[in-house]
Amino acid sequence: MSEFFSARRIAGWCFALLAVVVSVLLTWRYFPIEPDVANSPLVWRGFLSEGFSVFHDWCPTADNWYFTVYPINFLFFILTGSDGMPALIISTALFVSLTAIIATWMLNRVEKSYASLLALLTLTCLPAFVLTQGFAGHPFSHYSTNFFGVLALALAFYNLQRNALWIALLYSLLSFFASASDPWFLATFYLPLLLTLSYLALKKQVRKTHLLLFLITFIMSFTHAPQRWFGLPKQSFTIQPLEQWWTNAGWAWHVLGKSLNLFFFDNALAQGLSLVLWLGVLTYGFVIALKNGLQARFIALCSFFSISGIIASFIISYDAPASNSARFFINVIIFGVMLTTLAFIIRRRWPLALCLLLFAASSVGSYNQITRPYLDQQKPTDEYIAFLQSHQLSYGYSEYWLQANIVNWFTNGKIHITSVWFNPTDNKINFDAVRGQTMASWLQPAFINTAPQRQFVAIAAVADNDPHSVANQRLDAIRSQLGRPDEVLVFHDRTLFVYNNRIALR
Repeated sequence: MSEFFSARRIAGWCFALLAVVVSVLLTWRYFPIEPDVANSPLVWRGFLSEGFSVFHDWCPTADNWYFTVYPINFLFFILTGSDGMPALIISTALFVSLTAIIATWMLNRVEKSYASLLALLTLTCLPAFVLTQGFAGHPFSHYSTNFFGVLALALAFYNLQRNALWIALLYSLLSFFASASDPWFLATFYLPLLLTLSYLALKKQVRKTHLLLFLITFIMSFTHAPQRWFGLPKQSFTIQPLEQWWTNAGWAWHVLGKSLNLFFFDNALAQGLSLVLWLGVLTYGFVIALKNGLQARFIALCSFFSISGIIASFIISYDAPASNSARFFINVIIFGVMLTTLAFIIRRRWPLALCLLLFAASSVGSYNQITRPYLDQQKPTDEYIAFLQSHQLSYGYSEYWLQANIVNWFTNGKIHITSVWFNPTDNKINFDAVRGQTMASWLQPAFINTAPQRQFVAIAAVADNDPHSVANQRLDAIRSQLGRPDEVLVFHDRTLFVYNNRIALR
């Protein structure tokens, strides 16, 4: 009991609580408002009315989040009594802070040292670029998967000494369901942990039965077994042409340089110099940790396999690199910080601590450079809702990115907009295909027949003087498909065709 209330233990809990508070404040500052954010609230409302059948009604993407983000968000909807932003902000902040806390705990287990708090500091005060373009402040991002990955890692780490079969089963199942929710987990945690356990099993430091159990779940996940069992979409892995590799490598260098910037200015020189310094630090840290005890070697191997795995996977397989590709590399930050902190704990080389402190200071400085979320559609959505209400419009169809799901969420269903596919070839709406991140039932007669007579279609186009313009072609296509509208309204970047009689989908 006295050890439980020791000064060191109390200090640890205080630092952990501080990390949670800071994460909540940063998440609140950079929390985005865009269509994907509305997924949990909409599925939650469907769950309350349909039960578990909602998961067959909802059409997810390949990263479906069913076994990771949704249960956590649903828990906070229950606890707060609301499916609004506060619950999502809290759950998102906890993914960030608990990742930092668990990583710090692992480092402190290697060697009890306050130096492990360097990891807590740097993994809590993430750069603004990572919180925005890296989507760490987004309720549906790979950072949530990061949490489950670090948790599985911590269980395997703890089991190095316990050698308990039930713990091996626990982290195997956790990895299985995390990868079923987000295939990104395979390259960043599942395969790295498998390779690490395989190496340690060869050294007779991990039981082969534990490795076999983990391998079985990995094979099932890799062969898309959960997708077949639960009827979920699969994530295909396609090797890109060699010329795309060079493009991807350039983008990887760019976003990693911005994500790991050590300086108080952000340009190509700062990004390049930061990466060179990090490369030297991580190489040194890997060598030092590899020569240390079992626990340090475990962290070093997982770090190496995870960092190299995601970089290689991105370079050879991704086809649409951009600044927001930073979201794929957030594991690099986790393992980079862990490996650097671990090396400092072992050897006490102050350049290592200086690197971490510079990173933390640069991150804090970036909050003055980037002050807003990556996407903030709060104001335009509020204006859009007011516009629809002023024209007595409460039911319609639109493209997904025209705030459709946000309107559904914000109005608590008082205004309903079904996101639909607009065919790129003829610009007409394909009512037979269910758009991802919507309910299939929204296009079924049972739902449609309850809709009001007055309806609208929102089109991402505004008429101009050129009869052959893309905008006019889009408008003409919908007019040809659905007939002449009773009213034509324009709101900012979109045109609304209003029909006083219910729109016939087929």
